[in-house]
Amino acid sequence: MRRGVWLLVAAGAAVGCGDEPEINIREVLENATFLTLDGGEITLTAGATTSAGNVRHELLLTADGDLDFDSDIDAVAVLAADQGRERFLTLHALLRDGDQLRDVSARLIGDRIEVHRAEILDGMIRLNVRIRGPREPVTVRPSVDRTPYFALTDRGLTSVTLIDGADGEEAPADAAGAGNGTPAAAPGLYSHEWELESFDRGDWSANLGELREPVRLRFRAEPRADADVTGELAGFAGCNRIFASFRVHEGEALRFYGVTAMRKLCPEREANFEQRLLDALRFVRAFRVEGDRMTLALRGGAIRFRVGQPLAPHAPGAAPDPPDASSM
Repeated sequence: MRRGVWLLVAAGAAVGCGDEPEINIREVLENATFLTLDGGEITLTAGATTSAGNVRHELLLTADGDLDFDSDIDAVAVLAADQGRERFLTLHALLRDGDQLRDVSARLIGDRIEVHRAEILDGMIRLNVRIRGPREPVTVRPSVDRTPYFALTDRGLTSVTLIDGADGEEAPADAAGAGNGTPAAAPGLYSHEWELESFDRGDWSANLGELREPVRLRFRAEPRADADVTGELAGFAGCNRIFASFRVHEGEALRFYGVTAMRKLCPEREANFEQRLLDALRFVRAFRVEGDRMTLALRGGAIRFRVGQPLAPHAPGAAPDPPDASSM
């Protein structure tokens, strides 16, 4: 008989855990308390409950894994809220908090879509979903497969984009393309990974030699005919993965939006650097690509990068691959 301790869940369920935990996350979450999108809470009984307004809530899918890199067992859940004519699906992140699993973030996935699988992979949440095409009526069953990713960040559950590196050697020095921060130079921004070379802002300058791993950024944008380009940023800040959206406009202007990081607890040195980098990215106003170098300009400083490995070709609308050593 295995020795273990009892993990008590917020709703009162209990499961055994120890060196070889026997935890049935599904059974635990069938009687757990979850956040609602309007800031309230619901508590399931045997996987379902009915709330005010005769809204029927049902637990659809669960997965377990480590969401915040503290080696504890966390969980994700997909719930359906059926209001008769409308059926909304929500995603929930539950973290181990002492002897409880606590729902710390909930977000809408979609209305009348199908979710067939949920997984936690290296701290990332991957869903296998099926949606309707853009012109299909609501009476048609969803038939378009998608694989969205989410991460638990300092902004809560966040939809993120993974950008894969290409196989092979790093790019030669002149392979990134040349030019300034204009649309003509933009393809160089999107075709390669960028590795941090120097970071100076005001009276502070980063000692990059103290970081355990290099800081990297990857950009992805859908091709557009005009000069106003929007896209996604994925990167690594020395401890955590970071994510943002960006916009290139008016020739040489660049802005980042929704800059956020995952929730791994970092050593003080890395945590301090990461916070400074995130703050600086929020104030970036322009970029320049010259040969194998890129500069992000902000008031009172600059962040400079050198070109890294090429990025894998991106087919517009293609679903991303699972995260691995070459994905951010």
